Amino acid sequence: MTDMIMAFIIGKVDSAKARQVLDSVLEMDEVEEAFLIYGAYDILIKGVFKTPEALSSFVFEKLRKMEGVKDTITNVCASCD
Repeated sequence: MTDMIMAFIIGKVDSAKARQVLDSVLEMDEVEEAFLIYGAYDILIKGVFKTPEALSSFVFEKLRKMEGVKDTITNVCASCD
């Protein structure tokens, strides 16, 4: 997976929209895996991106504009071995 950026994105989601958000996220090309989770956040997304700009576009233009998504935190992997 050389020259790719792997990121784990956690998000807060409106509980009434959680399943809809998960289903939509799982259809996105950048997403390898996604799960609804318990705790301080509601969704965990594992994504792979070609460039920092692609990651930024995914978060700001796709994910954060999705109905039901309240907040996100992006964690970029330092090592993907």
